[in-house]
Amino acid sequence: MLFVGASCSSAFLQAEAGQKAASEQSNNVTYCIDPNWAPYEAIRNGIHVGISAQYMQLIAEISELTFTLVPTESWQQSLEYVQQGKCQVIPMLNTSDYRKQFLDFSVPYFEAPNVLVAKSGMPMIQGYAGVGNRVVGIVQGYRQVEYISRHYPGLRLKLIPSEEEGLKQLANDEFDVMVGSLMSVNMHINNLKLKDLNIVGYAEPFDSLAFGVNKTYGHLVDKLNFAIERIPETRKVEIYKQWNNVQVRYSRNYVVMVLSTAIVILVFLLFTFRNRNVSGYKRIINQKNEEIGALQATLLEKNKTLAFLSAHDTVTGLYNRNHMIQRAEEEISRFHRFHTTASLIVIELTPVSDDRDSIEPSAKEEALKAVATNCLNTVREVDVVSRFSGEQFIILCPQTELNAAKNLADRLLDCISTHHSLVESFKTAMGLSELRESEEFTEWFERTMKALYQSKRQGYGNVTVAQ
Repeated sequence: MLFVGASCSSAFLQAEAGQKAASEQSNNVTYCIDPNWAPYEAIRNGIHVGISAQYMQLIAEISELTFTLVPTESWQQSLEYVQQGKCQVIPMLNTSDYRKQFLDFSVPYFEAPNVLVAKSGMPMIQGYAGVGNRVVGIVQGYRQVEYISRHYPGLRLKLIPSEEEGLKQLANDEFDVMVGSLMSVNMHINNLKLKDLNIVGYAEPFDSLAFGVNKTYGHLVDKLNFAIERIPETRKVEIYKQWNNVQVRYSRNYVVMVLSTAIVILVFLLFTFRNRNVSGYKRIINQKNEEIGALQATLLEKNKTLAFLSAHDTVTGLYNRNHMIQRAEEEISRFHRFHTTASLIVIELTPVSDDRDSIEPSAKEEALKAVATNCLNTVREVDVVSRFSGEQFIILCPQTELNAAKNLADRLLDCISTHHSLVESFKTAMGLSELRESEEFTEWFERTMKALYQSKRQGYGNVTVAQ
């Protein structure tokens, strides 16, 4: 839900509703792409080419949508354009918590591994944990930047404009290791003839690529999903085979032939070595193909593992404690930079009976789900709701002053109070506080908890504001 200012006129609202209805009826869709991410997608002579171009052609045939390219000069600019509404969709990108703030996503339709690239002589690296003190190059705006910043904050990063430019910088020793997409990295290494660069490991998580749609045009997601689900598997295989130009490279030093050897002996030796090496190269090619197959199998396993690394609570479906702390720290960082305030609401259920064991586990679970439902039905879209611990919930209200947060908390308390089965078994206490200057999350949370305890002392069923 969004707060609507009293000064907004009805004429403005009608115009906005009319504009949205018109956009829903139109089959013309503008889109932006990464202009330098071949073979996945690229702009060549003003034309969109690559894997995403072929998928969009199939989707256009199935859905009767018409796609119009909005050219950009970089991936970062494409992200800015779709966020600003200058283009409606981006056809090939990963989901992330940050992107979900301004994009809705279709179902994934293409998966590909990410790899680590380094100069020859670098030992194999087992994911980001094996990078150590090396400087890692990564394209600005890629989902991997957000992933590394969250899970490997100690890594030293250097942002680069594109994978092609990054490989050139890597070859010039401007950093140590680069993260890139397997098919794109392989193509650029071969095209640029960078024989001194090798793939030295894989980089989690692997790509699971989907359409990202500006939330204003969220109605397009159903049309895109309808078309994606009806693309024949044979066409997917054809596209993959057409663009999968991964080549196995193996270098070998040959002993210099003795120049004084007779021509006949030289020819004989050459034929002998040729026959011997042909069988050796076949074994190497089979070995490398097996390694690629193992890498693809690892990709599937990683995708399964990522499903378990969810940021949600298994009982209520709300965000869990770790995700709430991360979002709160992001909001505190934003407050320090832009001085946009934020508020925190803490809700806690306490059994009416002093004997906690008298409440059936199923009844407790239903109560937690009821509170979660009331929270989601009451808060705004920008608010973050989490089950922080046992019977405790936290609501983070970004860019929200104390009075507005108090009104939200009062409405939520009213909703909970009307849930008779919940009120019969549990008492509700609520604490509220507004973020202060130079305050960290721990201090902010403790101050809100003091307000929660004051709500309990006052007999529950009220919202207490922290001092």
